[in-house]
Amino acid sequence: MKGLTVFGIDLTSTENKPTACFGLDDKLQVVYLGLLARDSDIIDIINLYSPKITAIDAPLSLPVGLCCLEESCSCQPRSKRKNRQCDQELRKGGISCYPTTKKTFIKPLIYRGIALKNKLYQMGFKVIEVYPYASKVRLFGKPIPRKNTPLGIAFLKEHLTTLLPALKPYLDIFNHDLCDAAIAAYTAFLYCQNMVDAVGNEEEGLIFIPLEQLSHH
Repeated sequence: MKGLTVFGIDLTSTENKPTACFGLDDKLQVVYLGLLARDSDIIDIINLYSPKITAIDAPLSLPVGLCCLEESCSCQPRSKRKNRQCDQELRKGGISCYPTTKKTFIKPLIYRGIALKNKLYQMGFKVIEVYPYASKVRLFGKPIPRKNTPLGIAFLKEHLTTLLPALKPYLDIFNHDLCDAAIAAYTAFLYCQNMVDAVGNEEEGLIFIPLEQLSHH
């Protein structure tokens, strides 16, 4: 594939629910969009397009000290904060996010995200963790209506087409999952332009979000 391609994946916690995947080229043209159920299908499409960066919307690491999220296991976080530093920093910045402690309710998603990241790493692909809600706050400012409401979807589509005019022909089929996958891909595009902030620390895992000054306040 010519030109830089970036992919955004709005991962679901199980293969029973399709995952929204979205690819952009270096001119911000749409190269791929689809809903894929299985990890093997996601890996096949990444293999086909060989993106420079794949941005996954899911926690891709555990707090340092944890080997798993099982309460029956004796592993303990090394830090008193329990969550990852990146999660804490987002919260301090007023951006709510899911817990990555043993008490988390998104354990299947975290396990799936880490396994997918590891598979893609082994194949030589570069993978980053993104959080579309944080990206939206940086790009569009607050307040952001709830994405699963008609108002929220309309808001997302309107703001997305400002960033990505090439989306217009596809908007009718866009649900909030595809919107998030598009935001993830756009964040990966910004990453390639060095227009992101890295939240957290390298040892434990970073979340990449658009630079503050990109916002359209």
